[in-house]
Amino acid sequence: MYDFYLGSKQEIFENEKDTLVSIKRMMPRWCNGIPDSEFLAIYDDLMNSNIVNPDSNGVMIETGSGASTIILVYFAYKYNKKVYTWDTNQNKLAYLRSIILDTLEKTFQQSMHDVWKFVPFYSTSPDLGISILKETNQQIDFAFFDSEHTSDVLMAEVELVAQNCNSHAILALDDANYRYKYKNTAYINIFRKKLGLPVIENPEDNVTDTFVQLVETYLQETYPKSVQLEDSYKANFKDDIFWDYFSNDRNIMANLGMEKLENLSHRYDSFKIIK
Repeated sequence: MYDFYLGSKQEIFENEKDTLVSIKRMMPRWCNGIPDSEFLAIYDDLMNSNIVNPDSNGVMIETGSGASTIILVYFAYKYNKKVYTWDTNQNKLAYLRSIILDTLEKTFQQSMHDVWKFVPFYSTSPDLGISILKETNQQIDFAFFDSEHTSDVLMAEVELVAQNCNSHAILALDDANYRYKYKNTAYINIFRKKLGLPVIENPEDNVTDTFVQLVETYLQETYPKSVQLEDSYKANFKDDIFWDYFSNDRNIMANLGMEKLENLSHRYDSFKIIK
C-alpha cells in the first residue's frame, strides 16, 4: 500500500509538508487520529526547535503513536537525531514500522532502527519509561504527549521530561482541552457502547483543569520563563478537511465526550521550556 514513489530526496525536501501529509492520508483511520492541521503544527514546532540545530544532541520523544510518529521519524532522519516512542499497542507500532520502511527508510537509505526506538511499555515506568534516557545521558529537545489522556499520566510524563530536557525544549500536547484526572471516561464509553453496555457517568472527582492549564501552571512554577507557543494549529484547524472527511465518527465521538467540540482550538497546544 505504501510502496509508492514519493519523488527524489531533493524533491521531497522541497515539498516536505505535502509529502508528509500524503503519507498521513494513506494511513488507515485507526492509526491516523490527529487532524492534518495538528500534524502540520507538530512539523512547524519542530522547525522552531533545537532538533534542527546540528549542535544539539537532544532527542525527540512521544507517548502514544500514530501519524505523529511519521513526522518525528522524518526529522530524526533528516537532522541525524533519535526519536523514542512509548506505546503499549505493539501491533500499532509494528504497522507504523512497515509504513516507515516503505517511505522514509527508502528515501534516506538508512536503517529505521538507527533513528527510531520504540518501547512497547508504559511511559511512566521507572525501569522502561521516559526515565531510561537518563541512563544513556540523553536529554530531550521535543516531546509530544498523546497517551492515556488523563492528567495523572500526563503530568507524570511532563515531570519526567522537565527533569531531563534541554533549555528551549518544546512540549506539545494532543487533546489539551481534556479534563479527565484518573480515567478517560470517554474512551471507556466508546468500548462500552461496542459491548452493548450503558455509558457511565464521569465522576465528579475525575474532573481537573484542562490539560493545557495544568501544564502551564506546572511550568510557571518550575521554569517561570517558559512560554506557550503560538502554534499554527489554531490558525488552520477550522479549514481542515479532516473534520468533514471523518465527520460521522467524529460526531459520534463528540457525543460520547472524546472530541471536545466546544473547545476545539485547544486540541493542540505547545510550550517552550526556558530554564
